[in-house]
Amino acid sequence: MSPPALNCRLTLLRSALAFGLFVLAQSGSGQPQKAPTVPTVPLLAPTPVVAQAENGKKAADEAVPAYSLGECIAIALERQPSLRAARSSQDGSAAGMHALNNIGRLGQLLSPDLPVRKEQAQRGAIAAAADIQKTHNEVVHDVTRLYYTVVYTRQVGGIAEDVVAQVELLTKIGRDVLNSATPGKMTKLKLDAMEIGLRDARKLRLMAQQGERKAYAALRELMAVQDVSARFVVKDKELPVMAQNVPLTEELVVELALCRRPELALAAAGADAFRLEVYAQSAVRFRKTVPTLATGGDIKAREVPGTVRDLNLQYKPGAIIPEMPPQLVGNQADRVSRAMAYSQRADAVFEKARGLVHLEAENAFYEYDLAAKLVTEGKAKFEFGKDMMERVKELVDNPNAERDQLVGGYVQAAKAQSDYVEAVWQYLLTLAHLERVTAGGVRPDFPGR
Repeated sequence: MSPPALNCRLTLLRSALAFGLFVLAQSGSGQPQKAPTVPTVPLLAPTPVVAQAENGKKAADEAVPAYSLGECIAIALERQPSLRAARSSQDGSAAGMHALNNIGRLGQLLSPDLPVRKEQAQRGAIAAAADIQKTHNEVVHDVTRLYYTVVYTRQVGGIAEDVVAQVELLTKIGRDVLNSATPGKMTKLKLDAMEIGLRDARKLRLMAQQGERKAYAALRELMAVQDVSARFVVKDKELPVMAQNVPLTEELVVELALCRRPELALAAAGADAFRLEVYAQSAVRFRKTVPTLATGGDIKAREVPGTVRDLNLQYKPGAIIPEMPPQLVGNQADRVSRAMAYSQRADAVFEKARGLVHLEAENAFYEYDLAAKLVTEGKAKFEFGKDMMERVKELVDNPNAERDQLVGGYVQAAKAQSDYVEAVWQYLLTLAHLERVTAGGVRPDFPGR
């Protein structure tokens, strides 16, 4: 026997889900996205090492492959286990729905709730598709973030290398002057300050090198290239300075997020399946124990982070987990009443998820807007620092120049340059974050993708 006709809200929800799945497959411009092309260069071939004689020389490696951002994304989408796991879950949902559809009329006589279970299985298929899209978006975001982190740390490391070289030269000159017969204005106090500046510069260089190694390690894990012999390098040498082609507003970002986020499709499918549980329980009249969708359904409660409230005034609200026992006990009225309570909780789960997506979209736009302004300010600071570096280099051979002041000026100029590079890096990360938050509604034109 078919379940009663669902109300208008359920009909609208089904339409929204169907439209949502269609939108998820589209790019921000309304055209289907082209999948990145997997590079044809061998991925896991270890880099050959040429043995050297025992003369203290380092072993020489052959050239390693260089991957662009698009190639790194393609490798990760092909090899990342979390995405393969999501696809396997989708296959399991499809197999379960196929099994239910193969049950004939005799099975429906034994299980009067079977038509509703088939409807719930369809919601499970929607949830599985949304979960795949969510994982896909996260992989693309994480690869982009780590790729540009590698480029950033490498670029900052280059600046630090130059600073160390210049400060070492100035410090050596300072030592020679102090040890000469005519030290002039050079004193032990000034030389000590220069030595401290040199150690600080070397520390920054070490931190940049360590940051690059850690970023590479995380990128290899995401691309499922965990063999250290399977080395590769990122193709970009410097961070791209790029602008968003389409002007963004807070309202546009929020609208794109609410229309496209797969998390909302997943939560809506869950709320729909929980509402169908009310009809499933009402279809079974004379049993005192009836299994629910939690017994073998595909709508599962996922672990979500709790609300963060700390002494640093950081506040981050958490989501709500749906609840449904594996079976309901009692007569028909009692079971239906309890199923309605869990359905209302599922509605609250959807409303909370929508609110969290709305908040995340707002914060993402604020971060993007701030990062864009900081890039503009950092550019001017970069030009001043570049000019200061040139002037310091001109004064290196001037015997009347204060060496400690030259060291301080050069370090300050280098910091202005590294601050600008960091501002560009943060701006690129906010663009990648906007792409994930809007589920591709905002799609930055990153070079090489």
